[in-house]
Amino acid sequence: MTDPVNLQDVSEVAEASSSRTEVRAPLTRTVGALRGQKPTSQRSTAAARNGVPSQPRQRINHYTFNHKISTEDRSRSDVSLRSRRAISLSSESSCSDQEVVKLPALKRVPLPKTPYGRSRRLLIPASVNLPLVAISMRADAQFISRRDQYRLTLNSLPNPGVQQHVEDACVVGDTVVLGFNSGPSQVTFLPVTTEAPCRVDSRALPHVNSPRTSRSSGGGVRCLAAMNAATGSVEFFTGGHDRRIYKWSADAQSLEEPTVTKIDVFLDSGVSAMAYRHDDNLLVSSDTKKIYVTDLTRSHTPRPVQVSNDVNQIHVHPQIPHLTLLEVRCSLNLQTPCCTFGYRDANAKFQQSYTKGSIHHTLFVRGHQDGAVVLWDFRNVKNIVTKKQSQLTKSVVHTVISDGRVVTFGDGVVTFLNDFLHS
Repeated sequence: MTDPVNLQDVSEVAEASSSRTEVRAPLTRTVGALRGQKPTSQRSTAAARNGVPSQPRQRINHYTFNHKISTEDRSRSDVSLRSRRAISLSSESSCSDQEVVKLPALKRVPLPKTPYGRSRRLLIPASVNLPLVAISMRADAQFISRRDQYRLTLNSLPNPGVQQHVEDACVVGDTVVLGFNSGPSQVTFLPVTTEAPCRVDSRALPHVNSPRTSRSSGGGVRCLAAMNAATGSVEFFTGGHDRRIYKWSADAQSLEEPTVTKIDVFLDSGVSAMAYRHDDNLLVSSDTKKIYVTDLTRSHTPRPVQVSNDVNQIHVHPQIPHLTLLEVRCSLNLQTPCCTFGYRDANAKFQQSYTKGSIHHTLFVRGHQDGAVVLWDFRNVKNIVTKKQSQLTKSVVHTVISDGRVVTFGDGVVTFLNDFLHS
């Protein structure tokens, strides 16, 4: 089976998979943008230096187309302890005061095991002093220190005892948003601060059960897309099984009462993925078989573009905003793209639609069901390079790049690959 990823301009589709990635951005704009964009933290590395033994059950396919107090005197000890505490507090707020600690190349952070606690999303708040947030399918929230790479047990926020099913989660500034396809709420807010975390359930229930939706699919949110995190407000989109998309605007002081507005677009089936393009105020969405590009300024959606592969995830390139990357599932009816790259797990019986990678400059990284984490460099669309590959013991659902490190989440474990981008 294969899992693709795609690059796209407004009207063009670029496709790629975990086993196959296809880039369909127009050459006149895409190639020029990619060649003109030079990553700031890349080092050219030969694949042989990765130190990862190849395994016969894996196959890489990429195609190119178009970190004892002295007790001598009790009073001196007290002074020393107070001094150390002061230094410790100071080091938390000032990077220049921190002692440089060599982190291992790989650091695993296991999370508490819970029934139905499948991994969903690993989210990165905008403020660098805040921890990573790991969200499970049953809405457990665990917080992981970015610098010291351990779980903050006192901040653990397990499910409150309500039956909920997380379909997707995103972060808007420093606020995590959870989307549910079943349960008493469709959206829950989780502001990430230096204080103890708390949930805020939204009262709005805009998505309704559709007669065409199977009972097992639920009737709520299917996917999310972050929009803006202006001072004092949180804005994002929800796509539902009911084929509708809504824009949510919430005041940070009253998150339970957001303003919900329906977007003028109605998809042919449930919304599978979305992404917001801030540079031209466009919303890119998909129902797995078609790509819809909605101009939010004019409230207009042109005729959708048919695609040959099922679209599972949509990314807007953070450095080149006119490019859009699609993660797709490979199919037999594959139209010829300008280039394709990916990874194939020969033993996978099916590909999870929740699996998601991350894009950074001209690098794309993605973990897979068999634990393989692959990094591609697509700066030259005529010669896509598999820059590095690592093999983990746990399956991976979400892969992100945080502070120059690759971090994966899957099977209840957060794994820091500290040297993955630089070795």
